[in-house]
Amino acid sequence: MLGPIHTVTISAGDLRQIEDAYSRYFEYKVVDRTLVSPALAASWDTQEIAGAETLILQPASGAANYLRFVQSDPVPDYVPLRSFGWNAIEIIVKDLHALNERLLDSPFEIIGTPAVLDFDFTDAISAMQVIGPAGEVLYLTMVSKQVPGLDLPRANSFVDRTFIMILGGKSLVQTTSFFAKTFGLPSSPPMDGTIRVLNRAFERPPTTKTTIATINLPGQTLIELDEMPIQAIARPSRPGCLPPAAAIVSFVHDDLDAINTAFIAAPDARAEAPYFGRRAATLTGATGELIELIENR
Repeated sequence: MLGPIHTVTISAGDLRQIEDAYSRYFEYKVVDRTLVSPALAASWDTQEIAGAETLILQPASGAANYLRFVQSDPVPDYVPLRSFGWNAIEIIVKDLHALNERLLDSPFEIIGTPAVLDFDFTDAISAMQVIGPAGEVLYLTMVSKQVPGLDLPRANSFVDRTFIMILGGKSLVQTTSFFAKTFGLPSSPPMDGTIRVLNRAFERPPTTKTTIATINLPGQTLIELDEMPIQAIARPSRPGCLPPAAAIVSFVHDDLDAINTAFIAAPDARAEAPYFGRRAATLTGATGELIELIENR
């Protein structure tokens, strides 16, 4: 079985700036600093980043859920939210309005102020959106009560863990079919909602609806699948390097040998964080996104 979400890997130009921003404003803690080994780079098909510095951060709650930043050169053509792939990282927070005040004078650019989400199925979820120092888009979300049909977490620290990853694709048929075929995961029925930051990114009328679906995973985590506007493009990237911003999402998986889709490289045990001795392997999804599986044993 796929899930829960374990680690999000983000390309970043300045790891010192990242560490300062996330520790000061989110209260995240450093778990490890290491280098990308040649074997790990090969497993991602990113041989050019072998030897790159990495920084692994964890929320103050102590949740086994990590942000891994990898030193990478900027990609000038990258614009947040305008390409296919892992477009946003959704993090559960304790007090959204207090966090908004804290971020007013910070390296996190606020692109969406706190608001109740515009979906018919709930009024219990409020969120704001920011762009972090590496160009990563973060949805910072507070859940005020349980939502029928959704198993959502509550924050155990001021800014807690990633609980949803947002994947932008050409069509829901394409993305839902991939997860169903590869992992046997059903998705929710399509639903329409206003995603303010996506409308701004594509200069669409503010009330334009986006069609989405969700996939429930263990550990109170989800994947949100967004059907992108027709103007969306493939994620611009440097050859042999990670895509800019949110580059890889790592999920726990019960048995890598049960996967019948080809991995980039064969599963291999890795001693360093965030693997801690477990086997891992990476495959490419329907929109070109990188999906890493970390075996749960």
